[in-house]
Amino acid sequence: MHLLNDHSYFSPSSWSEGEERTSGRLSQYVQPFDLRNPPQPLPHKSIVFLGFSCDEGVRRNLGRFGSADAPASLRKVLKKIPWNAIHIPIWDAGTICCCEDDLEKAQETIGEMIAALRLAGAFVIILGGGHEVAWGHFQGLIKSNCKQESHSESQNIEMLGIDVVNFDAHFDLRPVFANGNGSSGTSFRQIHDYCEENKLRSRYACLGIQPFSNTMDLFTYAQSIKTYYALAEEMVYRPHLVHESFNTWLSSAQKIYLTICLDVFAAAYAPGVSSPQALGLAPYTMLPFFKQVLESGKVIGVDIAELNPIYDRDDQTARLAACLIGEILKSHVG
Repeated sequence: MHLLNDHSYFSPSSWSEGEERTSGRLSQYVQPFDLRNPPQPLPHKSIVFLGFSCDEGVRRNLGRFGSADAPASLRKVLKKIPWNAIHIPIWDAGTICCCEDDLEKAQETIGEMIAALRLAGAFVIILGGGHEVAWGHFQGLIKSNCKQESHSESQNIEMLGIDVVNFDAHFDLRPVFANGNGSSGTSFRQIHDYCEENKLRSRYACLGIQPFSNTMDLFTYAQSIKTYYALAEEMVYRPHLVHESFNTWLSSAQKIYLTICLDVFAAAYAPGVSSPQALGLAPYTMLPFFKQVLESGKVIGVDIAELNPIYDRDDQTARLAACLIGEILKSHVG
């Protein structure tokens, strides 16, 4: 893998508790993962954090600037998360930075790094950035998945395919721009188009959709590509029906890329996002559906997107994101 200049390496100060350091916290166990000299072999079930510092996709989508600061904000609150599974190694591989507004290069770079980390045996959790991270993340998952299966005698489209589960107020299925570039609102259309072009199986599920945050054209397009989606109000008022239908969808998946846009939550719980939602979900409404995905045992990659620390209050949104990451860690440990 080729390393580019837009990558900042692990900084111990990001995880240090200083004089207030308390035993049993994540800060004590996070180690540097240097891609220039990675540990060999990587221990079983190793977890690697990787930051994505990028605002360019949000800017192109006319959202609120500030998501580039998300990795630092998330690390600040994550270091206080209790951690008892000391036999599971946790690493930090630094942060990918989008330089000179070159979103496409940043997406390519994070895809390369995710592929390299996964091929080394890591379970990768991406911290922050706008939801343009999804297109880069998916590229890395597909690249590593194809290499992992390349020696299999039973290789087929089903094995190479990766299904996507997105918790989001928006479909993010907008068309790309005339020059072929995308934004934070186009990632899942780019994923669909790529899979269609390369004859790869990939289904899309989106939970938490807001009717007043998506045009009718987006609903029509989502239906045309057979997107499974659940409106936020359905998750509140008819949760059992959503659980049942979503479980049917999950049962047909083999590998799942899980992505969380923090604007799926109501602004009262998540003020620090690019596009705050007045009628978003409460955390305890979303959590059972989130756990439903994790408990499937099929998740191969996760990211948390759209945290905007500039508009956060007392790290409220970052702390909510950290709780979700805590659930991911707990699920991975098993």
